[in-house]
Amino acid sequence: MNSLDQSYSMTLFFLSYFISAMASYTALDLGARLHYAKGRGRVFLLCAGAVSMGLGIWAMYFVAMLALHLPIAVEYDHLIVFFSIVLAVLSSALTLWIVSEQSMSKTRVVKGSVVIGTGIAGMHYTGMAAMMMNAVILYDWLWFTVSIFVAILFSMVALILTFQLRSVDPVEGLWRKIFAGLLMGASITGMHYTGMYATTFVAHEHMTIAVIPYDDSGLIATMIGIVSVLILVVTLASVYVDKQFAGKTLRVLESDQRYKSLFEHNYDGVIFYSIDGTQSVMNPAAMRLTKEQSLPLEKLKTMCISTDAELISTHFTNAVQGDARNCDITLTTREGCQLHLNMTHTPVFVDQQITGVFMIVRDITNKKEYEAKINYLAFHDSLTGLPNRRFVEQQLDQVIMEAQKTDQQVYVLFLDLDHFKLVNDSLGHDFGDLLLQEASLRLRECVGKKGTVYRLGGDEFMVILTDVTEREVSSMANEINETIEQAFFIHGHELYITTSIGISRYPEDGQDRSVLMRNADAAMYAAKDKGKNSFHLYVPNLEQAVNDKMNIQNELNRALARQEFLLHYQPQVSAKSGAIVGVEALIRWDHPERGLLLPDQFISVAEETGLIVPIGEWVLRTACKQNKQWQDQGLKPLRVAVNLSARQFLKQDFTQMIAEILHQTRLAPEYLELEITESSMIDVHRATQALKELKQLGVHVAIDDFGTGYSSLYYLKEFPLNRLKIDRSFVRDMIEQPSNQAIVSTIISMAHHLQMHVIAEGVETKEELAFLQEHLCEEVQGYLFSRPLPSEDVAFYLQAQKGVS
Repeated sequence: MNSLDQSYSMTLFFLSYFISAMASYTALDLGARLHYAKGRGRVFLLCAGAVSMGLGIWAMYFVAMLALHLPIAVEYDHLIVFFSIVLAVLSSALTLWIVSEQSMSKTRVVKGSVVIGTGIAGMHYTGMAAMMMNAVILYDWLWFTVSIFVAILFSMVALILTFQLRSVDPVEGLWRKIFAGLLMGASITGMHYTGMYATTFVAHEHMTIAVIPYDDSGLIATMIGIVSVLILVVTLASVYVDKQFAGKTLRVLESDQRYKSLFEHNYDGVIFYSIDGTQSVMNPAAMRLTKEQSLPLEKLKTMCISTDAELISTHFTNAVQGDARNCDITLTTREGCQLHLNMTHTPVFVDQQITGVFMIVRDITNKKEYEAKINYLAFHDSLTGLPNRRFVEQQLDQVIMEAQKTDQQVYVLFLDLDHFKLVNDSLGHDFGDLLLQEASLRLRECVGKKGTVYRLGGDEFMVILTDVTEREVSSMANEINETIEQAFFIHGHELYITTSIGISRYPEDGQDRSVLMRNADAAMYAAKDKGKNSFHLYVPNLEQAVNDKMNIQNELNRALARQEFLLHYQPQVSAKSGAIVGVEALIRWDHPERGLLLPDQFISVAEETGLIVPIGEWVLRTACKQNKQWQDQGLKPLRVAVNLSARQFLKQDFTQMIAEILHQTRLAPEYLELEITESSMIDVHRATQALKELKQLGVHVAIDDFGTGYSSLYYLKEFPLNRLKIDRSFVRDMIEQPSNQAIVSTIISMAHHLQMHVIAEGVETKEELAFLQEHLCEEVQGYLFSRPLPSEDVAFYLQAQKGVS
């Protein structure tokens, strides 16, 4: 066998390696970006990488063949050469496509390495098959196999590096790309020279070995030059694309950093869920909010009530289908803390495909609590905490609707605190507020679970009762009256007030809210007219009474200015001798249209409106002036008794006003007696102080209508009083009713033990007088002796008594 000698040019050897390394770097760089490229950009990178790598392999081969010196002429079959180029490009394209996939498994690495390795080997041995010369090629099969494994092994390492290049920093990745290119170039050249080591050229038997000057070196050099230019062009294009891609990559990185910043530092909680809801990623705010490190969708739903859990499931499903939704839910943490959250479900799109759901969670607990507080304040009274008028109007409408369906009765109770305005005026609004708070507590205790108490405003309250009988309503009204009239102890003051209650019924007294409330209000004023501290059921004629009361209120404002008031005087006589000892001044209203009106027709309205103060002052001044005139006429000096309202009595300057009137009318204090009722003792402390001042002034003080008010014996002992006045309700029918006799005798005995005189009013029969005389009652007044008289008639009465005496 005539083997041909082989020799290599080291310059061309290194050139072949350089070309293969440059082509490999370009191809692998483009391949690393294939994973992120889309559309046309992906096709371009795939084609450019395949051409660069395929032509690089081919160019390296023929540069290496130029480095080989044989003693014979060598030509190449152009068709086989072309086929070798196609084989190199296709194997490169397939390899780049493999490494561009989403994940790189061991199987994929092996497959890719085998493809590119066998492609390189196939191109090499196809190129060897294209050689035309007077010699045959023999292969050492061991080294032939080694050459293929060298190509596969080096390709595997290069592919792994290429896959890892996708996720590294661009600066660090540059050196790794260069290293991968050098490694891939080594696999190509290593395979070639290993394959050449396995190759033996054997000349034909009759051939003379000589150097043939003609071969295809020029053509090969030209083709290598063209390939090198192509690789250079692809490399430059790669650089350009890389620049563009780097810009996009930078923008992607910036976008990714902005996303991370938004996710990590967001004030709101953000949770990313996979489509099935089993996987979740939480930002720090979400972890702090929920006190959880991981929160799958099912676990989240267990932290909510069933309705909210269903809402979350529905909105999550809608988000998975591409529809963003927002809702408010309540969540309870493992520590038992209840949170109100606003939750937005937003689909996550990647490559126009929904890959998950963002759940943006905002803590609105404070907002909900603030809204609840605002809503509470809007429908509740800030002072007492009771539902207010706005609430009761809505509630009563609803109660009426339910009563229509169930055919039940509804009771509406209107309550007004008697003399409350007096407390406000005399003690101040702070005391009034405390009194309202205490009264509201008592009302709640009385009503309990049978109904609801509302505050309409001022001292007006309302109660709605359902599913009760009229007897139960009356019993509750009585209980309220009895409870409210008990003493209120506020900041050292003992206060006494009462309440008047009006009651209307559905459907008898009205079938809508406004009518029921209006009729209950009318019934309440009827209770006040009965003497307060009572209740009254609505009857149809009450509306006219309310209208009359409003007319009287309007006319009272003009009565003083028009001097329409006058005084009548009822004599008070000694029960023992029958001599007149005093008179009681009683106001009358000479109404221009209605005629002479008695006090019970207008005094209650005057008290409610506050006009009782100027009217009462007029009465005091007129009575004192008249008494002084009688004395100046030479008539017997006697005391004049004037009734006081609670509003007058508790005025801060009341004692000073009395002193001024006495000074102006020149009436001695001992000839003035002030009659106050027990109900005027709203503030016992203030009342005691005022009575002591009047005592020092020398004015007489009597308790009027004794036994009908609070009757606190302890404070009665402390009060500096001159007389007790027995109410006419006890004197009337006293002879027929033993109980009244017992009350009257007890009052007389008690007064005497307290060193006070007693005067009984309403005496109309001799039998009544005899009983009073028997029990040592000092003074009496009533129709048995005289009706109230005008001042002129009193003068004649006194003159007549003077003549008798």
